Amino acid sequence: MKTFSKRALLRASAAPAILSASLIASAAIAQDAPQAAEADMGDTIIVTGSRIARPDLSSSSPINIVGAQDIALKGGSANIENVLNDLPQVTATSTSASNNPGGGVATVNLRGLGSQRTLVLVDGRRYMSYDVSQIVDLNTIPSALIERVDVVTGGQSAVYGSDAIAGAVNFILKKDFSGVELNSSYDITSRGDGGVWDVNGVIGGNFDDGRGNATVFAGYTKRKSVFADARGFARNALVDDGNGGFVFGGSPSVPQGRVNVPGLGAATGLGCDIQDFAGNVNTCYDGAADAYNYAPVNYLQVPQERFVLAAQARYEINDSFQPYIETQFVNNRVSAQLAATPISNGTPYGDGVIGQIPLYVDSPYFTGDFQNALRSLDTDGDGYVNANFNYRTTQLGGRLNFDDRNAYRFVAGMKGDIGSGFSYDGYYMYARTKNTQRQAGNVAIDRFLNATNNVLLNGELVCASESARDAGCVPANIFGFNNLSPEAADYLGITATNVETYSTQVASFAVTNSSLFDLGAGGVGIALGAEYRKEAGSVAPDTYLASGNVAGFNPGQATSGSYNVTEFFGETRIPLLRDNIVTRFELTGAARFSKYSNAPGNVFTWSAGAELEPVRGITLRGQYQKAVRGPSVNELYLGSTVSFNGNADQCGTAAALQGQLNAICLAQFAAAGAPTSNIGNAAIQDPNNVNPLTFIGGNPDLREETAKTYTVGIVIAPPSLSGFSATVDYYNIKIDNYITAGVGTDAIGTLCFTRFNQDYCDAIARNSIGEIDTFTDGYVNSGGLKTSGVDVTANYRIGLGPVLGAEDARLTFGFDGTRLIKNDFTPVVGLDLTYKCAGAFGANCGVPTPKWRSTLRTTFETEKFELSLLWRYLGSANDDDPDTVYASEHFDSVNYFDLSGAFHVNDNFTLRGGVVNLFDKKPPLSASTQNGGNGEQTNTFPTLYDVLGSRFFMSATMKF
Repeated sequence: MKTFSKRALLRASAAPAILSASLIASAAIAQDAPQAAEADMGDTIIVTGSRIARPDLSSSSPINIVGAQDIALKGGSANIENVLNDLPQVTATSTSASNNPGGGVATVNLRGLGSQRTLVLVDGRRYMSYDVSQIVDLNTIPSALIERVDVVTGGQSAVYGSDAIAGAVNFILKKDFSGVELNSSYDITSRGDGGVWDVNGVIGGNFDDGRGNATVFAGYTKRKSVFADARGFARNALVDDGNGGFVFGGSPSVPQGRVNVPGLGAATGLGCDIQDFAGNVNTCYDGAADAYNYAPVNYLQVPQERFVLAAQARYEINDSFQPYIETQFVNNRVSAQLAATPISNGTPYGDGVIGQIPLYVDSPYFTGDFQNALRSLDTDGDGYVNANFNYRTTQLGGRLNFDDRNAYRFVAGMKGDIGSGFSYDGYYMYARTKNTQRQAGNVAIDRFLNATNNVLLNGELVCASESARDAGCVPANIFGFNNLSPEAADYLGITATNVETYSTQVASFAVTNSSLFDLGAGGVGIALGAEYRKEAGSVAPDTYLASGNVAGFNPGQATSGSYNVTEFFGETRIPLLRDNIVTRFELTGAARFSKYSNAPGNVFTWSAGAELEPVRGITLRGQYQKAVRGPSVNELYLGSTVSFNGNADQCGTAAALQGQLNAICLAQFAAAGAPTSNIGNAAIQDPNNVNPLTFIGGNPDLREETAKTYTVGIVIAPPSLSGFSATVDYYNIKIDNYITAGVGTDAIGTLCFTRFNQDYCDAIARNSIGEIDTFTDGYVNSGGLKTSGVDVTANYRIGLGPVLGAEDARLTFGFDGTRLIKNDFTPVVGLDLTYKCAGAFGANCGVPTPKWRSTLRTTFETEKFELSLLWRYLGSANDDDPDTVYASEHFDSVNYFDLSGAFHVNDNFTLRGGVVNLFDKKPPLSASTQNGGNGEQTNTFPTLYDVLGSRFFMSATMKF
């Protein structure tokens, strides 16, 4: 939390880089505050990461502060994640460029440890989650009410509770707002697309001689879509050819249809068993030439329409009774679009996959030659030949997903002084989110199977099943382009619905005293309190999705569950020395006991820190914390669902013909009844031709994650160099029982085919040809994660005197950088398999984590005018798998430059404008893991790299 008395607020908003904290430098944070030791002891503040009021802004944990001007200089307040993602300590996870997966939400992810390990607070209190993963959508925080954002890295569980393993991000909202403020901004790319319009207003006022205040906010945001077809790098789906190069390709599920039948090549004389029906005539399928290019119809920027309403009020009855309330309501409408539904023998269906379909040898859909070939393969004479197949329902249109998410939050509390220096703050919060997700473009699998199982009846091709015919079944011609009749398309196509709800309840009470007694160096502060929290959520899919009778969007069974936790916490700050043998020395400590209603049970967390200022202007600081994160409702109770995480098959390689790998492949092929002659056959076992599904489910026996974090650093703010400050902090985080959504298909493949671990070989199932059909995975407590690095900041403000007609011009430099030393993930407890992800990206590590990230902002400002240049640097990264040759083995470093300016027309009106990604830098390329590569989506990593190019913005603010 960070709340201010009235005088302290004025001083803090003008603080010079807040000398003992790590900052993003900006013109929003001025330079002329007194040193901490000189601050008026009557002015107390509460620093994020602590509940104890104090006379200065020092902290034993590194803190970054993003001010209102930082938000304005980035292009307005419509999307706060664009500002936070510039912080070197933040790894983008879900943004406006996230289409698959996506959801139209914006999240924050400190240290790359996952958004679920970053606790998001608003005014020091928990906020509302957008789904059962217990993650906050930053879009739901009223943008124009944000005064600043405090980012505290390092575990904060002892102070704030679960989820703060990586740290806490605290949004501080404006208090005592009086007047009217109207804001409007518009963004558009240099190509003239992707427009984002945001308009909002705040009205508030004090009453009863300042004892009360009421503030109301309303905002509307409209963001237009950008399709991948609008950018050259994303227009064609890239496929990694396995030899260090790219080819244009896409999905093996093609609109002309294709089949795979052992012996078909010999029977047709084409010499290939995998054949498609381009031109309605069966030909050999060539993945490079015939694959379906799904890329153009996917979003590079997902469209969004958002309404936000918020209100807050307080009233001081007397010093002891000051009630307050806060309310927020958000309606967020977002759509995602994917290419038309792919359907194949590997499509999930019920508890397994569709499997083969029967090809009717007398079907008029086939040429006479192809019919004769099928008859030669019909060994049992029943008139059918079973075949693996791939098809795409382009005649049904794309897959559309519409999210209509309503969220509201209500806080009611009371605070005040209770004498002898003690104060209290107690509140109750209830937050609830409901998302109605409607899907179009899906296919009912049972109808598809009925429609593709045909027979001639009285000379007419009909569905073989009489009951299916009675239910309206129409034969589906999936062999050739655009051969699906309108009647068949109507029969196959369905819509589906998911309804997701999530609620959080918090009841909290804390008593604090910032100066219980004095040891001669300042008051000893304490905080004691208790908190009760209940998390509950559910996902209710319709019958199609819950039963697995759907192709298109992934099916999933219902998710439902809840848990509660009761906690008691305490904190202390003990100043030991001041202006004695050293300038300042103090200790801090915190502890929290938590009782979970589920598997974690009783949990204890604590922290201890120290700050030593041996001479004025140089402060040494350090902190050790034991933090925890309890498993989320999603991780505990997720109903069985599926994902497509890429293939990891090694039975198509030459190495599979001998040794222990051969024995494993033989056993798997025998279990599936597949011909062993396909072992080592790269054409049959090409991982790029098959994207098997992975079954994933929750685990109610998950234990809590535990993290041990320590930071040591130095703060330099020499009195002799006015306006300058710098910090250097080393951090080290070790997480045990790290919860992950399974070990991943790549790890399963490595452990089975390279380490010959039978437990993981048992997680692989094959079809009758020998291709991998499914992996079985699920949420587990993994072997853990270790990360360490160094944060560096430097801030300098120079007074220039009279310049350009201004009486007092200023020049500000602000540098913020992170050097990542280690990021090691061990997916399986007790096994020697560790992915070293510092400076890496790929199938195991995911989004690149460069070893060096930094920002440098240079701002020139006068009373009327501001001009600012932001340099964002992303270091290079290498592929995480040294044993596999990818087309993208290395990403060079990337430099982005943002230029912005502001003109203060008068005291009531300000105009701002600028350009983001000034030099139109394009992203590095990598094929997705589903296409045999090591990338994410849209041929790159769109959450990290800019995919839209240069973007122009203009905004206006009016106050009266």
